[in-house]
Amino acid sequence: MQLFENIGINGWNLFAQLVAFIIFILLFWRFALKPIVNALDKRTERIRESYAAADEMRKELAATEARNEQLLVQARQEAQQIVANARQSSEATIARAREEAARQAEEYLGRAQESLRQETNQARQQLRQEVADLAVTAATRIVRREIDPAAQSQLIQDTLNEADRPTAARN
Repeated sequence: MQLFENIGINGWNLFAQLVAFIIFILLFWRFALKPIVNALDKRTERIRESYAAADEMRKELAATEARNEQLLVQARQEAQQIVANARQSSEATIARAREEAARQAEEYLGRAQESLRQETNQARQQLRQEVADLAVTAATRIVRREIDPAAQSQLIQDTLNEADRPTAARN
């Protein structure tokens, strides 16, 4: 200890200070540094867990975005399919309506033609009957009279004039 005293250091003081320093270090380690290190370790662990949770959330968000995009694409496809089905349905309805209208038009045209045919046949029948009646009337008048050619011409002329007059006026 003499050696330390030559340079001006008291050995017992140095020893006491070293013991005090070692005790201070041990107490500091046990009561101050260890809780601080534990708190830092815990905080580091929480930060690591937060990063892991953030990464997990990013992955979930990406997966959710992918699912949403897929659902959006699917919804667009379904909407296009619905529009296409509606268009086909409307086109089919229009085609059926056109076919029905054409069928009804044909039916009405057929009825009109049949009605026209019947009226024409009736008019012809009536005309034949009138011509036959006129011929019978003319023949009866000719037979009743003994007629010379001039009277016969006059009778034919009268019969034709009578044929030109309306039917109601003759009866």
